[in-house]
Amino acid sequence: MRFRLIFLSVAILVLGLGVTGARASHAPVVDPTTVPAGLLAAHVDASDLDISRFARAIKQHEATLFVQHFSVAPNSALGWHTHPGPALVAVVKGSLGYQREVQGECVTTWYEAGTGFMDPGFGHVHRGIARGDGFEAYVTFVTPTGSPSQSIPTDPPAACS
Repeated sequence: MRFRLIFLSVAILVLGLGVTGARASHAPVVDPTTVPAGLLAAHVDASDLDISRFARAIKQHEATLFVQHFSVAPNSALGWHTHPGPALVAVVKGSLGYQREVQGECVTTWYEAGTGFMDPGFGHVHRGIARGDGFEAYVTFVTPTGSPSQSIPTDPPAACS
């Protein structure tokens, strides 16, 4: 319930502050008529939202939203990357491992279907990894207007290399 209220508040804040409607040319968009109507993720339990990260991404009442569906094969990993702003992750199938460096150690936190989390962005290096069941997730990126991409490939942190 807390996640839904915070997410709704952030969505209203972002949309109410005049999020730019321009599409970035680097991001292909799925034809919305091919996506079935309805909730893509609902009642996702997330408890680590940091509203100050959203405020940092929204400059002069503008930000850019990206919503992306990830389908990751069993026992594979996304590349190491960061984001120019925060990202809300809703795991809808399987198990997503959120791998990053924490106080000099490589740490993986597992999120099962029906749970989610927030990546703080702004240079926070991480990657998603899958167990034998793979995972599917919907990610909403909030980026400062003019950001060239929602994801920025990078080298792994020292503790994870």
